[in-house]
Amino acid sequence: MNVFKESNIGNLTTVNKLVSQPMEGNDAVDGGKPSERTIDRYNRLAHGNWGVVIVEAISVVDTSLARINGLILNEKNLDDFKRLVDEFKKINNETVLLFQVTHTGMKSGNFSEKVTLCPGQSSEYRYLSTDDIEEIKQSFINAILLAEKVGADGIDLKMCHGYFGAEMLRPMNTRNDKWGGSFENRTQFLSEIIPEIKSKLKNQNFILGSRISMYEAIRGGCGTNTPDEITEDLTEQGKIIELMSSLGMDYVNVSAGIPGVTSEITRPTNGSKNLYLNHFRYTKYAKEILEKINSEMKVIGSAYSILKEDAVNYANENIKKNYTDFAGFGRMSFSDPLYPKKLMDNEKTNYCNVCSGCSKLMVKQLNTGCIIYDDYYKKLISG
Repeated sequence: MNVFKESNIGNLTTVNKLVSQPMEGNDAVDGGKPSERTIDRYNRLAHGNWGVVIVEAISVVDTSLARINGLILNEKNLDDFKRLVDEFKKINNETVLLFQVTHTGMKSGNFSEKVTLCPGQSSEYRYLSTDDIEEIKQSFINAILLAEKVGADGIDLKMCHGYFGAEMLRPMNTRNDKWGGSFENRTQFLSEIIPEIKSKLKNQNFILGSRISMYEAIRGGCGTNTPDEITEDLTEQGKIIELMSSLGMDYVNVSAGIPGVTSEITRPTNGSKNLYLNHFRYTKYAKEILEKINSEMKVIGSAYSILKEDAVNYANENIKKNYTDFAGFGRMSFSDPLYPKKLMDNEKTNYCNVCSGCSKLMVKQLNTGCIIYDDYYKKLISG
């Protein structure tokens, strides 16, 4: 099977082409440190023999958070993140382990500061100044260097799902400073971060990639071409992928939608199952863009969890047809962290029931996991 063949991202080799996508557990402690529960979740993924595991969204600041118990990467929490990496690598030193770094922006909870960089938003959000954004940029750079320091193999820069990075890229970002208006200004954040990071990294094999929403399905959102347009137009997203390649980034992690706003576009449900086909189309488009410019940058696809038993066959087909390089699983990594190993060993798999139980736990700001196969989360959801 194609999914079980070795591949590469940058200079690193992956044992297979299955990716555990970032899924927030909301179980950090003491100001954003990985808890015993956090570390145990990633230890189980280590036993699963995934090609790539992307650690859930980790905030680069402690002032704006989406989860009340979200992870925060700073000097104070360094030893705890190092322990997470060390324990993971002790179990499995072959899986590529990436940290997803983020600023939650407009997606921040009421328990923290809600901010926006786009003009004309509700007064509940503090409008970020030019200098504020410069400080946030530096926070990203600092966090990425800390990820390298604790031993992560690389990072996933979160520019998707309505968070700060996605807001920056939107046509609705009509700021009149260096961070908004033109396409060049809206991608300035990316264009400045990557070269500075590259100049400061000690590990030249450190992986740099980003998850983007190809289409958010909101007016002026990612995947449209003007501030007042809602119809899908992938032209700018294609240009962003080209830019990522020109900056020497190693992969693009393709997603769509905004959880909580256009959720089913991000995570198809049983009632909207066929929306997975949009994700296949998006990765195919990304691969075509990269082939035209002879880029070696890899593409990670999403939305495979909805396909349950059929997911591996679709993943094989898409990889064979060169529609994607890797197949990503979010909810499946909650329902069965051992999924790749079980596939290889022909063992019974706990396929995601697509019940949205994990999302319901997250909305309630509780520890988040699978309510079907894990008794701890089953008890949490029942109160």
